[in-house]
Amino acid sequence: MRSALFQSLLLITAGMSSTCSPISNLMADSTTQLAVDLYQVLHCFPKEENIIHSPLGVALLLGTVQLGAKGKALNEITQALKLQGNKDGEEFSLLQTLFSVTSEKKEFTFNLANALYLQEGFTVKEQYLHSNKEFFQTAIKLVNFQDTKACTEAISTWVENKTDGKIKNIISSEEFGPLTRLILVNAIYFKGDWKQKFRPEATHEMDFTKRDGSVTKIPMMHLQLRTKFGHFSDNNVSYQVLELPYKGKEFSLILTLPSEDVTIEEVEKLITAQLIKDWFAETQEEDVEISLPRFKIEQTVNLQETLRSLNVKEIFSGVCDLSGITESSDIHISKAIQKVCIEVNEDGSEAAASSSTHMAAIMSMSHNQFVANRPFLFILKHNPTGKVIAFTLSLLRFFRGVHIR
Repeated sequence: MRSALFQSLLLITAGMSSTCSPISNLMADSTTQLAVDLYQVLHCFPKEENIIHSPLGVALLLGTVQLGAKGKALNEITQALKLQGNKDGEEFSLLQTLFSVTSEKKEFTFNLANALYLQEGFTVKEQYLHSNKEFFQTAIKLVNFQDTKACTEAISTWVENKTDGKIKNIISSEEFGPLTRLILVNAIYFKGDWKQKFRPEATHEMDFTKRDGSVTKIPMMHLQLRTKFGHFSDNNVSYQVLELPYKGKEFSLILTLPSEDVTIEEVEKLITAQLIKDWFAETQEEDVEISLPRFKIEQTVNLQETLRSLNVKEIFSGVCDLSGITESSDIHISKAIQKVCIEVNEDGSEAAASSSTHMAAIMSMSHNQFVANRPFLFILKHNPTGKVIAFTLSLLRFFRGVHIR
């Protein structure tokens, strides 16, 4: 079996479909690869802070632009998303499944805010509005970027309302200039109830060893659970993979923990799209003693810098062709911003299935321990069938800037 991880948290939100059509397989493969591509770019940036990003959000934003892009701009987006030139928007049709889930289910909170802001005075084409509504449901809004204060307040307030107040101040007035005509905004917030909750009274402080070898105290949750679990190894790099299901079975948190003698750098070199899919497929039901940090983490990412590294450059240049969006040729994307937030704590709507006495007996019998007292990977997966359509990815490098809850 194969292996991977890094000195960090890697979050992935995966959307699934109840069918397995060629298009669903295409979307699964393309978005998994996009997640890996984005990770490889972001982990190379020289930042000593947490990094969280959402390939799902990036795919939605790029898809929104793709509907109105032509020429080189269209080709770059198609290549970045690993699409095969199907009819505009067809590759993204299965994202409607995820939109439906997020709006109908009550076991979790999954707020998705996706918007395209255009300078007042430009006219958006009717066909573009129709296609966007059919495939992406991205909000299309006209603002006056010259009034920086009002524009900043309007965008930040809209995102805050769409995420139930969880994501605030997504943009500042410094983001706008005299030539700003079009910006993209994406925000994602997730919090779910565990199928089997962690008991708050079992949470206590433990040592957490960071990548630089220093040790800090953090609140560590504890749980005994029978769930999917596995040991992986590749090129003498070993780690564990564990699944924590959320209530309602729509989502699971897939956690990957490197062995104590494995460095993050060793595991980072192993990450591929195929490896991620192997993690989903090769775990088996086991009894496991789990220790997991309690935290809330969020980050704003400048997608313009990131996408340029993926060779999506034309849409940010003054010569790009976005004539499918508006008739004007004086338009390009000035800014693309994303903010992602996730909470992990003890909360859960279902009590543990076993009594405390029986729980202790099981724990004493279990030989499997998953103690996340060092940097680890986690994947938030939406999985009615296990077919990946899209996902969010986040990276926590130094366990700094995390709100310990």
